[in-house]
Amino acid sequence: MANGKRNFPWLTEFDVAHRGLFEAGTEAEENTLKAVELAVDAGYAVEIDVRATVDDIIVVFHDDTLERMTNGKGHVSTWGFRQLKDEFTVGKTGLPMPSLPDVLDVVQQRTPLFVEIKYDKRKDLQKVCAGVRHAFEGYGKNVAVMSFDPRIVTWFKTYMPKYPRGLVIGREFLLSMKARLALQYWVHKCKPDFIACDVNLLPNSFCTAWRKKGNPLLTWTVRDDMMEEIARQHADAVIFEKPAIVGKKS
Repeated sequence: MANGKRNFPWLTEFDVAHRGLFEAGTEAEENTLKAVELAVDAGYAVEIDVRATVDDIIVVFHDDTLERMTNGKGHVSTWGFRQLKDEFTVGKTGLPMPSLPDVLDVVQQRTPLFVEIKYDKRKDLQKVCAGVRHAFEGYGKNVAVMSFDPRIVTWFKTYMPKYPRGLVIGREFLLSMKARLALQYWVHKCKPDFIACDVNLLPNSFCTAWRKKGNPLLTWTVRDDMMEEIARQHADAVIFEKPAIVGKKS
């Protein structure tokens, strides 16, 4: 393993529903409590995105801005949590975006939960990470943090080491020799327990070497049979969206 005795076998035991088992345009929109509940009931692990409001509440929402997914406008980080709940709803759900504690209350440790932390330069990185840590207090097991930002992964290594942490990598990490060297540096610094790689980049030499050392590799976002075939061959767990995976569990 990348971190000596650290071992979290549950990281790769389930297919992972990306933003919950969502369906656009329904009450089970992405990153909603309904989508999370459907994923749990179907026996999948769950991946969600979180970011911080202006008053440092951690909400479950992917985008930096409100426009795509709500009837509001502007950056999430410029609104207070109560304002967001009172004024805006997600998609056609008629409901506001949930907080991270709301999702934890739904999951209740019944399945692994992967929390991808989004960082907005308008926010203090320390406060965002501390907000996630605070939400986790008393929750217990089978929850992992992950981020594209290696500074976030490093923060959790330092201040919340008991939880597994993952580094998410996309095209920017593999575009050049300089980027690959930077990736090696950050992996050494933040010591992730798993890597989550864009399926469109598989296979690649970095991820192949990572797996050969016995380290878990997840891949995202699998949306069709061709992607799934690549993912099954070159990764240890699949982060997916419907219609991929659904209905094909053994």
